[in-house]
Amino acid sequence: MPQSLKFENPNSRNLVAEVSTKDVTVYGEHFSPTILAYDCGIKFNIIRYLVSEHKVKLVVVPFDYDLESNPSNIEWEGLFLSNGPGDPTMCPQTIKGIQFALQLEPPRPIFGICLG
Repeated sequence: MPQSLKFENPNSRNLVAEVSTKDVTVYGEHFSPTILAYDCGIKFNIIRYLVSEHKVKLVVVPFDYDLESNPSNIEWEGLFLSNGPGDPTMCPQTIKGIQFALQLEPPRPIFGICLG
């Protein structure tokens, strides 16, 4: 009889926390507009594409960056939500930041790639 395999549920861990940057990093410093990017597991090719093809200043922040208090004083015109692994419900800080951004006046563009 075949031996059963153990299966670990990947949604029991916060995979985004495992792959997200820990620091704020700026790409395309001299470009405009400034897009703040939540790093939920962003791939470098996305960074390269946004900066080299669209000429944006991309400020990559950790998935749990507090957008409301904005400790790094980032002035941003748009919000990008990166792709990443796992269950989005494991990212309450990111969700809180998105909710804050949705209430801003005037509204700012928000766009992203699937998470999970």
